[in-house]
Amino acid sequence: MAEMCSANNLEPQRPYEVFEHTADVGLHAFGRTLPELFIHAAQGMESQMVAPEQVSVRVTREITVTGHDEVSLLIAWLNELIVLFDTEYLLFRQFEIDDITPAYLKGRAAGEAYDAQRHDLGSAIKAVTWHEAAVELTDEGYRSRIIFDI
Repeated sequence: MAEMCSANNLEPQRPYEVFEHTADVGLHAFGRTLPELFIHAAQGMESQMVAPEQVSVRVTREITVTGHDEVSLLIAWLNELIVLFDTEYLLFRQFEIDDITPAYLKGRAAGEAYDAQRHDLGSAIKAVTWHEAAVELTDEGYRSRIIFDI
């Protein structure tokens, strides 16, 4: 069953928080489940590029990525979203995870193409780094730490 979150129906107190990291920007994402963690990490990353309320849902892209564990899978998921911005100028607001294992993810991202007239572009994220990347299971659910190269 697909798990879906949009900027308007977030359940946790804090789905993600941004932290400073030298010339890069970091993100802690949280989720009760692994799919929710991946959704919140994507929302947090996209929010660094443009405010979610500025993005309409007009197009959807299916995304399938693989990794060897949850950390590499999260990095692959976020990097694929960056590739879609770099190649198709797509900004995303809504995310669904249809299938996830520690090494495989199939999901969707919905949003629209960047429009300089309507979108105030913030940080240009080049890539997700491996530096201090982590996904851990806590008593409250999942927590991740990701640092972006900007």
